[in-house]
Amino acid sequence: MKMFSLLLIPVILLGLSIKGAGAFEERIVAIVNDEAITMSEMAGSSVFPFKSLSFLIEKKLQLQIAKKKGISVQPVEVSDALNDIKRMNSFKSDDEMKDALLKEGYSVEEYKREVTEQITLLKLLNREIKSKILVSDKELDDYYLSHQGSFLLPESIRIGYIYIPLKGSDTPDIVEAAWNSINIILSDLKHNLSFAEIKNRHSGFPQVHFIEDLGYIKRGDLIPELENIAFSLHAGEISDVISTPSGFYIINLIDRKKIEYKSFEEVKEIIREAVFQEKIERLYKEWLYNLKSSSYINIVL
Repeated sequence: MKMFSLLLIPVILLGLSIKGAGAFEERIVAIVNDEAITMSEMAGSSVFPFKSLSFLIEKKLQLQIAKKKGISVQPVEVSDALNDIKRMNSFKSDDEMKDALLKEGYSVEEYKREVTEQITLLKLLNREIKSKILVSDKELDDYYLSHQGSFLLPESIRIGYIYIPLKGSDTPDIVEAAWNSINIILSDLKHNLSFAEIKNRHSGFPQVHFIEDLGYIKRGDLIPELENIAFSLHAGEISDVISTPSGFYIINLIDRKKIEYKSFEEVKEIIREAVFQEKIERLYKEWLYNLKSSSYINIVL
């Protein structure tokens, strides 16, 4: 274990507190190598809410390493980041952004410091983790095979249908006529009459819509009353009459596509990013564990 600076020993003996330029006294909650974390640093806001002690310790350790490795952030980088934040939050001016920060309990300088630290940590992550990661073709192939269910194409069916529309204002006589007509049509279909013949026999009242081939559809394209029945049919099967608030339907399932998957080439870059992110998370956890293990951390909360 690495010992912290002797300069901190009087601080601890004096009741774990430090004084600023004024009379304000802060309590130390942890020592990380030769630096202290104070109670006020744990005070979060909706701007930077993640102020748990473990988060602050990990951040302190990483900033210390970044400093040792000479990682720095230029003012222009902070300025660019602040401009991006301003655009994302639709702030029309610097003063508007400043007012929003003040409402959250942050001064502009405090916010700049936080942004500077975030950029520093990203640079450190890029240097220590990301730059050392390679993704092989075999890893891409293995991921594709082991996660093939994630690349399943939506189930699709090809249908035709016959429809007699109804309105809420239709009289019982109209509804009954529509019901009788749709059931006669169903009987004609079951007796293998062609669409052309059925159209000729039912060209008067009530109005009948004949859609011989709608093409391929996927789940979500139909209203629930039709979808559940349509997707339960077998190829060549005709449904019974389906009653919906908008009218009566008969569905004919023409074809059902077999289970298909997106090709490897279609999802190759998605897989590359997924493998890359998995490696980042794993290596980052290992790197952070080793960093903690080789550092002096004393929690006095």
